Amino acid sequence: MSDSFDQLLDYRAALIENCARQPAALAELAHSTPEVEWHRRLAVGRTLHQAAAHVRDVEALVFLPRFRRLLTEDHPILEPFASTDWTAEKYQPEEPLTKVLDEFARAREAAVSLMRSMTPEAWTRSAFHPPSGWRTTQWWVERIYRHARGHIAEIRQALSA
Repeated sequence: MSDSFDQLLDYRAALIENCARQPAALAELAHSTPEVEWHRRLAVGRTLHQAAAHVRDVEALVFLPRFRRLLTEDHPILEPFASTDWTAEKYQPEEPLTKVLDEFARAREAAVSLMRSMTPEAWTRSAFHPPSGWRTTQWWVERIYRHARGHIAEIRQALSA
């Protein structure tokens, strides 16, 4: 194999491992924050609880089902998902944060298991997603990672302010 292909394989392996570590990172932030602070508005406009629920909901209801379709269907057309509308309508502030974190971890574990089983060809499968257009599996894995990374960083920054 060429050096550039080896680099691509290394990048993908690191991406998967980074995805696998995110639930623990979010749980660590939550557990290092006093419970009385979980529902205090952070500088980002959400509470830690809201942000964690949002990450879990998008992971479990959007990314994982679409990722599964991408891996099992040829060129699927994926539905758009308005996460802000979902959060406004379905957010449950009384839901235990431990449940939110556990459900995020389970959904991510399922996604990571799929990622680890992918062949090099599977990384180039494509699906259409409005408004993003045609995107590859690799793009979706990167999107899954970046979404959680962004919210974890926002929470970390807000808690340290």
